[in-house]
Amino acid sequence: MGSQVLLIEFYEQTPDSENEIQRPATFLGDFLSKNGCEVTWIKSGFSHDKKQNLWGDSVRYLNKNFKIIHVPGLGYKRNVCLKRYFHDWVCAKQMLHVLRKFQSVDAIVCVNLNIPGAYFASKFARKYGIPFIFYIFDPWPDAFPYVVTNKLLRLLIKLAIIPDRYLLKQTLQNSSAVVSISKDMLNWGLTKIANTEKTTKVFYLSTTKDVILTKQQTDVFSKKYALMLARKTFRVFYISKWGINFQPSLLVELARRIQNETVDFILCGDGDYGEKIREEATFLSNVFLPGYLSHEEAYFLAKHCHCGIVFISNESLEQFTKVTPTIPNKAFFHFMCGLPLLNGIPGELSTIVEQYGIGLNFHGNDLQQLQKLIFLLRSDDNLRRAMAVQSRLFFEKHTNPDKVYAEYAQFVKGFLRV
Repeated sequence: MGSQVLLIEFYEQTPDSENEIQRPATFLGDFLSKNGCEVTWIKSGFSHDKKQNLWGDSVRYLNKNFKIIHVPGLGYKRNVCLKRYFHDWVCAKQMLHVLRKFQSVDAIVCVNLNIPGAYFASKFARKYGIPFIFYIFDPWPDAFPYVVTNKLLRLLIKLAIIPDRYLLKQTLQNSSAVVSISKDMLNWGLTKIANTEKTTKVFYLSTTKDVILTKQQTDVFSKKYALMLARKTFRVFYISKWGINFQPSLLVELARRIQNETVDFILCGDGDYGEKIREEATFLSNVFLPGYLSHEEAYFLAKHCHCGIVFISNESLEQFTKVTPTIPNKAFFHFMCGLPLLNGIPGELSTIVEQYGIGLNFHGNDLQQLQKLIFLLRSDDNLRRAMAVQSRLFFEKHTNPDKVYAEYAQFVKGFLRV
């Protein structure tokens, strides 16, 4: 029997099969389960994406060495609500009941998205001498007050999250190692435990696997988008789930301003802001909205565009700039596609773009600056092609899941109890 590794991540969607793995915890579990480890992933049985109970308190297997245990919670209808907070506590308590049933655990890997759950897991690990690897994915709970604009309400939220901030600090102190998706996020966590030495590591955990299209897929997509691709324009590619943090309203406004230029905007995705975006884009002939797409179809469109773009929506710009900027997975998708990147996200991604010559940065969602950068890439084909080469090279060296998760799995295995 292999080493027993527990993964604790409540919010990722449960994949239907091993062939449909798309999220970080599942990628890590898959790599570990195929490299000498018995993996158990403890997660919520409530679907955060669909807002419904899918699994209750059930058990299922992705392979013979990778088991998923779903714990029940309260459920909730909105991402930001009091009931979600209580849901997290219920799931955390249920998780603790599951942990106590294990006779032997060699390592625990936990993500910080459920602070009570992370705290209970770290306390359990410390009590029994189990290596505890804490992965910082998001600046939670510090980002919570910035989801509102009312100053009084923001102050009240800051007071309300004091207990969670304390639990986060305790979790970090209990950790054997702290890892993160970026140096910015790692440093944000380490400031909570100043003057404490920890083993640390940054992994660019892209969930975008390399795509190779079949001839049949290419033929189908070419036919489907023939009219769009026949337009002799400079094409800008954008893809995200359209929520409060990431949605393309800014680009629709830019498209409106430059309707007379030969620039088209391919805006892939949908979500809570879908109706708003479609309404804003009405009658704009230079905006295309293909909707939610598979990786293969999105890749096909991206490869027929001249540059990609990532930025934070105006609604969340303050939150991300005042707390800690993030690196969205869609940036990694652009690198996989070999697209020059127009980047509006500050912090480490901005440094990567500049240092590796992957693209160009703009600031504060400045439309005039963004327009100039698009026109620059349109006019300088040599610059654009050079950036495209560097973009793909960065994917191959730093964000290809086959490489990065293998390294992450080896890092975890380095902490296993002998």
